[in-house]
Amino acid sequence: MTNPSRISRRFADLRRSGEMGLVAYLTAGDPSLASTGQFVLALAQAGADVVELGVPFSDLWPTAR
Repeated sequence: MTNPSRISRRFADLRRSGEMGLVAYLTAGDPSLASTGQFVLALAQAGADVVELGVPFSDLWPTAR
């Protein structure tokens, strides 16, 4: 890798030490944007290696006719 990302570097470090990583997933904005920020910080402080933020969507949207 010529310019590895922070995620790649973190997992390379974990691999070298024989540890496993923790990836936490949150739906962004649920229940609010302010709480999403608080959740991300809490997960980082609790030891999450990566926090993935997802875009909320629904498969239940009516289709155009």
